Amino acid sequence: MEAQTELNGSQILLLKDKGIVVHSYTVGDHIDFEFSNKQWLKGYIDWIRNDSVQINQYALQPIITMFGTYGQDTLKLGKLAFHINEMIAFPREKGYYNSVFTNGAFLITGGIGYLGLNIINSLSNKDPILANDNLPKLIGGVLAWAGGVIIHKSNPNYRPIGKRYTVELL
Repeated sequence: MEAQTELNGSQILLLKDKGIVVHSYTVGDHIDFEFSNKQWLKGYIDWIRNDSVQINQYALQPIITMFGTYGQDTLKLGKLAFHINEMIAFPREKGYYNSVFTNGAFLITGGIGYLGLNIINSLSNKDPILANDNLPKLIGGVLAWAGGVIIHKSNPNYRPIGKRYTVELL
């Protein structure tokens, strides 16, 4: 049994958050990640060796059944071997909740709405848009939008590999 585990490379792929293991993958586990070419891949791990991983890829594609309803069909794409440095992101868990406040959507829409409403009101009252008393209001709308964009960029819906998240082999 030990000889076979050495051939199979009995290693574990670890996803760490600031050095703490968040998820571990072994041979036979399902894995979903973003490849270095920005494509999201799904599959089952065939083997893990030294610094490489091989997965048996598949894709779920929507189909229309013979009864006219929607379903999903599994498309087998074959095996792919790659270096662990080619993994650039992992998705969040299914139960991960990202609200409009934590992803910046509230501030983005609020800022654009406030800016648009201010411009429409200025035009309907025949006031200059860039008047001295109106300029701070316009800047406030732009700052709210910019704050939402910053929050959106800093809190993505996936785990990017880099400073905070790392991938290691054990």
